[in-house]
Amino acid sequence: MARSNFAFLERHGGHFVRLGALAERYFRDDPATALIKLRQFAELLAKTVAAKNAAYLDARERFDEMVRRLEAERILPRAAADVFHHIRRLGNAAAHENAGTHAQALAALKLAAELGAWFHRTYGGAPEFDPGAFVPPPQPIDPTEGLKDELAALARRLQASEDAAARAQREAEAQSQRHETLAARLAREAEERAVWEALAAEAERKRVAAEAALALLQTAAERPHVAANAEIYRTAGERAATRIKVDEADTRAVIDAQLAGAGWEADSGSLRHGLGARPAADRNMAIAEWPTASGPVDYALFVKGICVGVVEAKRQAADVPAALEQAKRYARDIRLSPAERDLDSPYLQHFCTYHVPFVFATNGRPYVRQLATRSGIWFWDARAGTNIPAALPEWFSPADLEAKLAQSLVDSVQELREEPFAASGLRPYQQDAIAAVEAAIARGQRDTLVAMATGTGKTRTCIALMYRLLKARRFRRILFLVDRTALGEQTEAALQTTELEGLLTFAQTYNVAPLGKKTPDPEDRVQVATVQALARRILDGEDGAGRPTPGQYDLIIVDEAHRGYTLDAEMREADTAFRDTADYLSTYRRVLDFFDARGGRSSGSLKVSTWRRSSGRRRPASRSRRRTLPLTGSASTSSLCTLA
Repeated sequence: MARSNFAFLERHGGHFVRLGALAERYFRDDPATALIKLRQFAELLAKTVAAKNAAYLDARERFDEMVRRLEAERILPRAAADVFHHIRRLGNAAAHENAGTHAQALAALKLAAELGAWFHRTYGGAPEFDPGAFVPPPQPIDPTEGLKDELAALARRLQASEDAAARAQREAEAQSQRHETLAARLAREAEERAVWEALAAEAERKRVAAEAALALLQTAAERPHVAANAEIYRTAGERAATRIKVDEADTRAVIDAQLAGAGWEADSGSLRHGLGARPAADRNMAIAEWPTASGPVDYALFVKGICVGVVEAKRQAADVPAALEQAKRYARDIRLSPAERDLDSPYLQHFCTYHVPFVFATNGRPYVRQLATRSGIWFWDARAGTNIPAALPEWFSPADLEAKLAQSLVDSVQELREEPFAASGLRPYQQDAIAAVEAAIARGQRDTLVAMATGTGKTRTCIALMYRLLKARRFRRILFLVDRTALGEQTEAALQTTELEGLLTFAQTYNVAPLGKKTPDPEDRVQVATVQALARRILDGEDGAGRPTPGQYDLIIVDEAHRGYTLDAEMREADTAFRDTADYLSTYRRVLDFFDARGGRSSGSLKVSTWRRSSGRRRPASRSRRRTLPLTGSASTSSLCTLA
């Protein structure tokens, strides 16, 4: 039998080696079962990480919840957490739908081995550990050309890394198998199958026993002298996460899974232009290797038959912004029939003509601010010259991009200039504030501050601004974010009573989703929510229905932002997860960035601040804290308004 890629984990428990080896064995004949075994491997590994950090709850906690919790508690680095989630999703699909290709199973095997190496470097006292070249599993009976090429490339890399003795032994085994008779081969395979079936039964028993032992590991980790290791583990885990290697083939598999998770049909192994894949009016597709005049682009994104974007995928070590420039060239050179083009294309920007509105580049790595140019999904909107590229944490869904195309970026500027201030009772300074914000958005300005004294009508000003922006179709759906339920209820009441045109209130003109509503309906134009509720939905929510999508809102208004960053005493006991200042700021920022980034980082910020008198001078309240507010991007396609 060939050496297992998981053998180095023996010192941490034979159950890891057995599950990994079983996945390698099942790869050839049953990739779905291989993915199920890898999911079991990853889940047991995550539970062990939790127990070693005295953070294991019990066996009833869902795998996805545990990984998100460990990431939120900074026990799992983002790069490792993303690999856990990737293997989990593939394993779920294999278990529930018997889904899984050989290409997916091979990529998952390589990633699981990398995850095992991360664990060994972090918890095995071996920060410089090198597992060596990946040993490819046996080739399936009828592999695709792409799979055959990848297995051959892995075999060449293995051969180049082996010493003479190991190479001679492996070649002798391979030659012996090539020359054996059919009867001998069948007998050997039957014997091996019996061994593996016994190993599978033993692995299942050992896995159950290993999970039972987690409670003991948790108890040991709670001892004071062991608990002191927690910070050491965190530092070691972050350092080890930078060594998780993902090659270009694996990057494609990761991106396929990310796109599929966002609602796209994506499988770069089979959904390829060269294999006959074409867009359809009833499908949202990421078609690989779409032709352009300058070579095939890695993915072309089609929403209901219309090409809305191109994606350039690079290996994880690559500089992503540089890849974005290559993607822009593909957006200029792409070959599309008239029926496949967006009606508003082409877009003329900077003396260049672009035939798709949205341009993406990624290396599959999760976005890390400290490694901005080597992580994230970089995005550029070709529809407006003021847009700037920026890194995003997740993919837009097809509905997100479809909704962005419905925005009126150019016409709205003139409409807002000509729109009279019909909201009854607006005072001149309120009109000036609104006009200044609209002018800033038109210029593509990122950050805007409007300072208004207590009692001068910030909420009314904001409601009038929202009405005008929605009427001009500059924004599609607005999130009004508050830090306390009481503020949200006040805002809802104001939306119900503030009269605008034709004596109709805002809520009579546009649908408003209230505080208790998790997901806005398609016709909702404003949603009021607390940052705590959104944090739970974004950071702790399950994949799929109910979890917000990045493009769910294209304008965010943060009310009383200076209060949201000061942890005032009026917070409820249920919000104790936010009591640590660093954690609260981090969570608040991640909530904002989840949508801000998905607006393409084409977002701006309007801060409307309360002014107070001090020593005869007027100054904004909590001025020093307000500078910490997370603000990114330019305000051309989506925006962030912050009221303090």
